[in-house]
Amino acid sequence: MVLGVVAAAANWLSAQPGTMQIEWLGWRMELPTSLAVVIILAFGVIMVFFDRLFRTIVGIPVWLGGKLRQRRDDAGHRALTLGFLAVSAGEPAQASKYAGRASRLMRAPQLTDLLAAQASHLSGDHHAARRYFSSLLDDSETAFLGHIGLMRLAIDDQDGSRARDSARAALAIKPTSVLAARHLLKLETRRADWQAALPALEVVSKGQRKLNNKSSNSEQVCNLLRQRCALEFLRAGDLLVSDRRAAIRSLVASLKIDPGFLPALIMLADLYLEDNSHVKAAKILEKGFQKTPHADLVERLKHAWKSNDGQFIARLVKLLKKVDKEHHRLAHHLVAEQARVKGLDGESKRLLFEGNNIVGKSQTTRQAADDDGVNLSTHSRPLWQCLCCKNLNEDWEPFCPACDEFASLVWQSPIGAAPILVNM
Repeated sequence: MVLGVVAAAANWLSAQPGTMQIEWLGWRMELPTSLAVVIILAFGVIMVFFDRLFRTIVGIPVWLGGKLRQRRDDAGHRALTLGFLAVSAGEPAQASKYAGRASRLMRAPQLTDLLAAQASHLSGDHHAARRYFSSLLDDSETAFLGHIGLMRLAIDDQDGSRARDSARAALAIKPTSVLAARHLLKLETRRADWQAALPALEVVSKGQRKLNNKSSNSEQVCNLLRQRCALEFLRAGDLLVSDRRAAIRSLVASLKIDPGFLPALIMLADLYLEDNSHVKAAKILEKGFQKTPHADLVERLKHAWKSNDGQFIARLVKLLKKVDKEHHRLAHHLVAEQARVKGLDGESKRLLFEGNNIVGKSQTTRQAADDDGVNLSTHSRPLWQCLCCKNLNEDWEPFCPACDEFASLVWQSPIGAAPILVNM
């Protein structure tokens, strides 16, 4: 088709009349217009050809250099990938080898320095790793990773102060980083700075809430709530001397999370009773007794209600109806003990009999009630048990004495129990 168009155009030009005359330096040239047009077009095509040929010859070194550079980059990225795989596999020698190869082949100091830092950390060369991680701080895009690396090095060196500074710097760069917040939370609780640990816990909680939109993990949620409850209580203990009102607010916040958290219940009830706020004390104690029946709560209810012995036992019996089912037997035994102390032996026996029948005892005789049998067995009596290592404690502690886990002690009947640790 193209040839047909060209032939038609040539035929049309040859059919056109006219000549072209050129005079130059005494010479005169005449030629048909069609021929002149053909010569001009041919000259243009020749010029374009030589221009393309010249550009190609000139560009050959650049093309060759680009190909070589591409090959180096491909080899460098392969070395970088293999290096990070070696780090993941725990092979420091291979990681260092690929880190050196990647740094020679690539023009990406951030990536190669990060790999070199990881390899040095893995091999135990903390001095080199610290140098590499510090070099990442100069670039805003890698500064976060640099601080995280320095934090891990400080943790390995058991330098809590330096680890805390690096974690705070990382969190300042990425305020939503759950990784930095988790480490900072652990570091702050380790130094008993409960006030500083709360913001870090808030970051972790927000990250967990976002994650729960995709997958639910009730155990982690409960763990975070338990940590917040403990932190508010511990913070109240620090504030008690300097700011009593702030301490009370923290205790209220703790009980809002867990109304049955005994340490916060007892502390707040004592503060209310000291302030003669008997109604407030009675309100939290009644709610706490429903969740976590305990002898210490019963003793404080006696002061909060300001009732005579008969009224006191009657109100306790009425409160039994609101106690959580899992604690019915324990609550009945506690009230039965109070009735026995007040000389109401008949009521005490009735409550013991009723409490034992709640849990399906086949035959509980009055003889069992006549004994000093108000004490629960060792296996059913609630204690502070660590959810991580199952160790038992008589008293609540911020950290489990056995496994050193923070806020892991809960008041419950022992499950898979370890021996009891008594605080000395």
